[in-house]
Amino acid sequence: MKVSLYTRVSTEDQAREGTSLEVQKEFLVSYAQREGNEIAEIYVDDGYSGYSMERPALRKLLADAKKKKFEMVIVHKIDRFSRNLRDLLNLVEELELLDISLKSATEAYDTSNSAGKMMFQQLGSFAEFERNRIKERVFPGMIKGVQRGNWQGARYSPYGYYYNKGKKLLEVVKEEADIVKLAYTMYLAGQSTQQVAGYLYRKEYKTRSGGRFNTKLICDILKNQIYLGNLVWNRHHYDKKQKTLKGCKYVRNEPSKVIIVKGRHEAIIYQDDFDAVQKKMAFARKGVVRKCNSNEYPLTGIISCARCDNSFQGCMNTATRENKKTKTKRRYYRCSARQTYDMPCENSYARAEDIEIEVYTIISVIFDQDIDDARLFNLVKNSSHSHSEDSEKQLGEAKLKLEENIIKQERLSSIFTDGLLAIEAYKRQIIPLRDEEKEIKGKIRKLELSLIERERNEEYLKMIRDVVNHFQSINERMDFVSKKGLLRMLFKSIKIDNGRIKSFELFEPYKSLYEGARIKWEVQENQILTTERASVSTLLPTDAK
Repeated sequence: MKVSLYTRVSTEDQAREGTSLEVQKEFLVSYAQREGNEIAEIYVDDGYSGYSMERPALRKLLADAKKKKFEMVIVHKIDRFSRNLRDLLNLVEELELLDISLKSATEAYDTSNSAGKMMFQQLGSFAEFERNRIKERVFPGMIKGVQRGNWQGARYSPYGYYYNKGKKLLEVVKEEADIVKLAYTMYLAGQSTQQVAGYLYRKEYKTRSGGRFNTKLICDILKNQIYLGNLVWNRHHYDKKQKTLKGCKYVRNEPSKVIIVKGRHEAIIYQDDFDAVQKKMAFARKGVVRKCNSNEYPLTGIISCARCDNSFQGCMNTATRENKKTKTKRRYYRCSARQTYDMPCENSYARAEDIEIEVYTIISVIFDQDIDDARLFNLVKNSSHSHSEDSEKQLGEAKLKLEENIIKQERLSSIFTDGLLAIEAYKRQIIPLRDEEKEIKGKIRKLELSLIERERNEEYLKMIRDVVNHFQSINERMDFVSKKGLLRMLFKSIKIDNGRIKSFELFEPYKSLYEGARIKWEVQENQILTTERASVSTLLPTDAK
């Protein structure tokens, strides 16, 4: 029998149970071989909660199940597949409809018979019960930990600190702390947040992930009480009932629920300096509306500057005499270089109405034509194949880079363990490597998801066919978020120069549809011009010809 093996571990699972991915994999491979099964593929979700369905390997497993690549899924324990009973039952039902069974290598049950299903439901109930018990135990424990001054952790430690797991303590990273101090000093000396960000950018200082400092990051640093030696905890929570495009909504808690205590870590900034910065920032915000309503700017995230390649952002302007009289505001897009990085850019503002009219003119060229399904299918198939090849190549390169990173970390840890490297030197070298590892893993997950999505050619083709054939009615019915999503599906990028579109790039198959329409239009124009010239020629005297 052809089987697939599924392994999953979250950070808390590995710490609590020791169920590492390697342990699961070795056990499952040995188990499958003893049972005389042929292993089709091993699916691995590293660092994903069993309470979430948004797991790349799980989604790929389900996509492969529809292609009948295996007849059974084997897991180490039932909770590796899901800790949520409802999700677990839905997953098993989805597999059963495809004649694929689920089996646990350490728990005796078989979903192909009624007795096994009953046992399966009981095990699923226990898995969900354990998850709820974990939540009940962990939250009060975290509150106690914070009250004792212990940092409760997040995916990344705050900029300026390194989390020492052995001591359970945030330790100062001198190089980063110096940048934090510099930001406070410059701001108190009269520099704006964008000037501070611009200075760090010009001096080629990098963030921990290797990116550029920007005004938002500087503002976050200037407002963060962690640098006073304080801990601020439970400011937000996830609300499952309020959904967004990215999942659950991140909701701000009431002030009474927020915990602020003195931490055990060393402070980087003095209280007087921090208070002076807060006062200055509060004064700078008075009477100024800095945030625009993103609902009024559908092209943000798509358009960028043709001169410096920074993104264009929406803004309001009431500077004209006419607008001041009527108290109306006019929408514009502007290059973000100066506001974000304090970089000089001479590119002018672009009137939102003008740019959006140009964009919809391009769209009308694509959709104001008759497109048969056969041509559309071939375009989608060709573009999907090209995209998959490119993604597979990038995925291979990313996995190779991750392997090299892990080897470097292992060598460095070995040198440190042998006592040949000081702790400070070890931290300076290991932190960038760990950050790079997280970044690469994130890229790998995105590429895997991209490949999974492109494998669903039927669904993708149906969506494109609907957009092509019913664009006008779809566009009229859509809310703002959906319209913005539609524009992102059409346009890869749009470059703006001097208030106009200088160039643009479309995704396939819209690129081919646009180019085909343009060629057809040019041919028709040439034919009309040739006909007109011929008509004029017949009216001319013989000697004039």
